[in-house]
Amino acid sequence: MRFINALKISTLIFLTLFSISCRKNTTISICGKIPSAAGKMVYVDSLTSTNPVCLDSAMVEEDGSFNIDIRAVKRMAFFQMRADSMYGAFCADSTEKIEFKEGVYGELTLTGDDYAVQLCRLSQHLRATNEYIRTLMLMFDKSPEKKETIKNLIYNRVMRYRQVADSLVKENPVSPAAYYAMTTKLIYGIEPYDFNDEEDLLMLAVVANRWDIIRHNNVYSNLLLEKLAREKVDKATKKVGDGLLFSEKATFVELNLPNAKHNRISLNSIKNKNVILLFWNLRKMDHDVLERIKSYYISNPDVEIYHVSFDKDVKAFEKVAAHYPWICVNDVDGKSAVTYNLEATPSVFLFNKRGNIVGKNIPFIGYKF
Repeated sequence: MRFINALKISTLIFLTLFSISCRKNTTISICGKIPSAAGKMVYVDSLTSTNPVCLDSAMVEEDGSFNIDIRAVKRMAFFQMRADSMYGAFCADSTEKIEFKEGVYGELTLTGDDYAVQLCRLSQHLRATNEYIRTLMLMFDKSPEKKETIKNLIYNRVMRYRQVADSLVKENPVSPAAYYAMTTKLIYGIEPYDFNDEEDLLMLAVVANRWDIIRHNNVYSNLLLEKLAREKVDKATKKVGDGLLFSEKATFVELNLPNAKHNRISLNSIKNKNVILLFWNLRKMDHDVLERIKSYYISNPDVEIYHVSFDKDVKAFEKVAAHYPWICVNDVDGKSAVTYNLEATPSVFLFNKRGNIVGKNIPFIGYKF
């Protein structure tokens, strides 16, 4: 009898400790202090799928502090933190805490495990490179005669990004930073790696095969292997520097998507108005946010909203979209995310009546056209 009672007590203690251990590891705490984002929202996105998916958000306190708890991952996963106009990629495996802060140059930095730090650092280089390229493209719009000079400056900046990416890839081909380097494009679809080049293709092969050995049948390993197979047979891949002068400036890139009544609505059909092009899954939006948008829409009759959702459940989309007065369309295949080079959702583009882009990803208050 004593033995049985002792066994029961031992079992109870084990189960209690096991339960505590499980609870301890059920979340990843994403926190930090970002003073410039005080009073604004911060978002955490999953980067596992083709397009970023928002997992959670939080309001930043007046002192810049915030905290978001997301469900812990069973295996390594990629995420993105967005705060105002800043963003930074990171990864998590058995990580329990990722802490962000604002860097000297207005970028996001983090403390966590080495993998997360490396990935965030590379994503910040990519962000800085994109901003530099965008600035040069605006210069080209004003001085098209400087085409070759600007093209060379862009090429040189891409190569600077390459140096940082190469160092991380060669240091550890199975690191998350190596995956990010091999799979991430720059703005305007610029490929930092030219896989028509034998050395670049070899680098991709090393990363893909090492990932498959260490993380066999992992979603990221499989994506790398698929990319390697595709690049080997694709002889039409553009070289770095080709096609760099695509401009983000002037007019709509046309979209023609179905609304709740199955009618296709052309983006060009409303270009005589000031247009808010909003990419945000309608069924994942808070009711309060939708009501604020509705109030803004009603009080600004010269503004039209073209709201693109990415809902696989078409019937559910149609049911929700019928309640709102602006144009709500659904992109089941997600092709518009590629067309507009979306870094995340929600994303916003502002077009004035002349079709010029006058704003991107700014707060949904006081838009000026």
